[in-house]
Amino acid sequence: MVLPNNFIFINNLIAKLPQKKIAQAICLCLLIYIAFILAKITWMIMPTAGQSIGNKNAGNLSAAQRQAQNQLQGNKVDLSQLQSLHLFGEYNQVAKTQTIEEITSAPETRLQLTLSGLVASDNMAIAAAVIEHNKKQATYGIDDIIEGTRATLEKVLIDRVIIKQSGRLETLMLDGADYNQPAQSVSHKKAHNANAAERSGPKVAPEKGTVIDQRKNDNLKQAAQQLRNDLNNNPGKITDYLRITPARKNGQISGYRLSPGKSPEFFALSGLKSGDVATQMNGHDLLVPLEAAQAMSALKTAQNISLLVERNNELIEIMFSIE
Repeated sequence: MVLPNNFIFINNLIAKLPQKKIAQAICLCLLIYIAFILAKITWMIMPTAGQSIGNKNAGNLSAAQRQAQNQLQGNKVDLSQLQSLHLFGEYNQVAKTQTIEEITSAPETRLQLTLSGLVASDNMAIAAAVIEHNKKQATYGIDDIIEGTRATLEKVLIDRVIIKQSGRLETLMLDGADYNQPAQSVSHKKAHNANAAERSGPKVAPEKGTVIDQRKNDNLKQAAQQLRNDLNNNPGKITDYLRITPARKNGQISGYRLSPGKSPEFFALSGLKSGDVATQMNGHDLLVPLEAAQAMSALKTAQNISLLVERNNELIEIMFSIE
């Protein structure tokens, strides 16, 4: 008969199929389908449960709480009323000013450091201090770690700097300055200088003696350009070119004594001599902190530099250019 022969053919065909793999594929499809159904049921239940919880507790909420809940459920949260409560207090600018004033009374440090020079400025990017430790001089900006110590530079004032040592604020005085004198910030000194200028009249520039014009010295231009590049990348590099120490007359600082650093090429090419006392740069008085900061800024941008130094009781103007 034809029908039995067909059954025999189909039976033989089925027997040749990989039944184990087919069974595994079917089981995998069933598992995927079951997981899909379970996920769908879960997502259908969860919103209902959340809503029922909200409705169950709604009777126990005040009108304001129900309003807040409705705003949260609508993803529209108004924080203005919450912010007006000032739960964590209000920002107080006066408190910050008081903190700045308090650090000026920090005790003198016992670290073996010498403050050779400084650029006091309210601008933290300009403020800097030349500090010597173990006969090695370096320039530091705000928050810099002083080499050989764990202290950091916190603030630069007129005649001192404030450092932080082991979480404690300490004072490092400018070499020869009196700690008992009241500390002054640049803003206070600026007002004082303005009043003094009004009383004393116009400032008379000192008479200059010899002028050393090096503006056409190409080798010096290259050395000065290298100095500028180093200062732009790291202001502390100035001590590689110059060693700076305060010079005094009658107990008062009269300028900054210069000597060559570990890279003496610029010093030699410029016409400077060891022991020269710098008093002005580009007309800025280096003894006035605000003007000293302006002079440092000019050194980074100006094309022509004029440095006034005192040598053997004679004022000498040294002029050079930077490409």
